Amino acid sequence: MKIFRCAAVLIFAALFCVIGNSCSLAKDSTAVRMKIHSLQAHAGSDEIAVVLTDEAGKRFLPIAVGGDQALSIQLGRDGRTIKRPLTHDLIANMFKALNVEAERITITDLREGVFYAEIALRQNGRTHRLDSRPSDAIALSLRVNAPIFAMPHLLKPFADLREEDEAPPTHTEATGWGMKVQPLTGALADFFGRTEGVLVADVVEKSPAAQSGIRAGDIVLRINKEEIGSLEAFLKATAQKEADRVEIGILRGEENLRLTIKNGY
Repeated sequence: MKIFRCAAVLIFAALFCVIGNSCSLAKDSTAVRMKIHSLQAHAGSDEIAVVLTDEAGKRFLPIAVGGDQALSIQLGRDGRTIKRPLTHDLIANMFKALNVEAERITITDLREGVFYAEIALRQNGRTHRLDSRPSDAIALSLRVNAPIFAMPHLLKPFADLREEDEAPPTHTEATGWGMKVQPLTGALADFFGRTEGVLVADVVEKSPAAQSGIRAGDIVLRINKEEIGSLEAFLKATAQKEADRVEIGILRGEENLRLTIKNGY
């Protein structure tokens, strides 16, 4: 079974850094805590985007990975184990046996279209850092409960993502729900691999939308039984004021979810 070809390189790099080599340092004080929002399939491509968002849900970072890496990340998210350890399971077991703690992983830079990351390790009171592919660092972090960080210059605001030379997309606020949406422009449609629906660009903390479970980065597909294929359809659907509660169908990664929101209008 073909799962990763980075085992030898990553294992030896980890051991080398643990022994005492000084790896490149990230500016930990400025790095932003991140979490995995979803894994998004790219239409017409074998690559899958791991979408990270900051804790406020206002900025995101998409990182393209191969199918094997995406599988390992998903297994780590689910906490699933298999009969024989995969590469990242093996490394996590090695860290445990050697009493090595993975303190954090940080997505550090983007150079010539390639993302860079580092893993901060601690052993015997000393911190060591090693260079890593982001996909490997993320997959490992899920197995050793290490927090994920990213440097702020890599992050993109949800509401500002647009194509170059394209008119800025129209945003609209469902103020009674505490959420802002925008249409799926060409760039967004390519990124999310679909053209129908509207993108949730922002959610106000503790608002009805937030309390229902809606997050920035979700795609609204339905309101009650009405399909939402455009911003105009969203505006029409949210103009309905009769119901106290509204059922919203959203797409999050590959999951289709149905959430209930109080109608605040």
